[in-house]
Amino acid sequence: MSQERLIVACDFGTTTFRGLVAEVDEAGGFYIVAHASGPAHGFQDGDFTDLGTGSRYIAEIIKALEDASRTYITGFTYNISGSHLHSLRSTAQVPIGPGPRPIREADLEEVRLRARSLAMPFDQKILSVTPVEYVVDRVRGIVDPLGRVGSLLEMHAHLITGSRSVLGNIENAVDNAGYKPLGDEVDVLAAARALLTKEDLAKGVMLIDIGGHMTNWVVYAGGSIVANGSVPYGGIILTRDLAHGLRLEEEEAERIKRENGVVLRSLVDHVPVRVLFEEDRPEVTPGLVAAILEPRMEEILTLVKEDYGDLGQLAKLQSGVVLTGGGSRCRGTRRLCEEVFDLPARECYLPVDLPGAEDLPAGQWATAIGLTLWAAADAVSGAPQETAAAGGVLGKLKGLFRSGRRAEALKAES
Repeated sequence: MSQERLIVACDFGTTTFRGLVAEVDEAGGFYIVAHASGPAHGFQDGDFTDLGTGSRYIAEIIKALEDASRTYITGFTYNISGSHLHSLRSTAQVPIGPGPRPIREADLEEVRLRARSLAMPFDQKILSVTPVEYVVDRVRGIVDPLGRVGSLLEMHAHLITGSRSVLGNIENAVDNAGYKPLGDEVDVLAAARALLTKEDLAKGVMLIDIGGHMTNWVVYAGGSIVANGSVPYGGIILTRDLAHGLRLEEEEAERIKRENGVVLRSLVDHVPVRVLFEEDRPEVTPGLVAAILEPRMEEILTLVKEDYGDLGQLAKLQSGVVLTGGGSRCRGTRRLCEEVFDLPARECYLPVDLPGAEDLPAGQWATAIGLTLWAAADAVSGAPQETAAAGGVLGKLKGLFRSGRRAEALKAES
């Protein structure tokens, strides 16, 4: 195993932190070497509300990865999520002249730079710039304008911004844990990179990631991102509804949801809802579980649909909806999603044929895998990814991992 071709990624989820160590080959493919997970204490809505506690739990995850991979880790890449994220559109123009000529790479770099120069609130930072469409001399729908002859190059881009204070808190938490922050990627974009195919992106697709406390979504059409957003409900609210309706502790309600959760009443025997109000401890039956969970899951999916809002574009998504996240694992979620969106839906939790994925425990690993894919592409290409924040992983992987006696010597020196 080459120590210089290892990538470490950590998914700061709303309820669970998950970390991966992967070895990257020269083509950008990778094999999962080690994994670890633990509770997301000190972390809420994408921010470390308790830096001390959060840093300790980060350190525990990375230490577990070090032990599992026999590797000394000094830094890792991670995801950004939370309600502080915002999306917007930007348009930039670059004159090509003095007369028409083939568009060069320098022209593309200039128009991308101008797209990022959009006036921003002082507390917001651009995290992602994704080209949606290029226009050359008013000819629209150009995917790659390089080499095309023209006089005016225009780019329409989708931008995602985040709170500078939240981003600073995350970097401080990583630093306080004793590691280097090596770059970040927006949570739902990482999951999309892991789970969506090129065909999905071209035909049009919505990815809905139902997490613990939040549901994130992103829409692609024509190979480019169209919109993204989030709603402040996830799997935890399903658990709490069960606990309240069945008069149970949350731990027991979570177990029932994981083992026997069903969110579509048509799949089980009908049970009158009045039982919930007439009995002190109603008998836990599939019908009663479905009666409690279906309205809440329908609400989450409806909120996502309303948050996107463009019903005309939604109807054109030929690849339909892809569901992921721990909150989507209850029986009937896919069919309920099809009813709400009037689109075909499928569930997807891991990329197909990923070496080492079969050893991963149950859980939501798509974001951590997507972070690894992003970092691997960055390292192999030799250039920052279009959606990567400034100062990404490139050039920082080499020498960041050491093993065996050398690692012990370094620790002793410190």
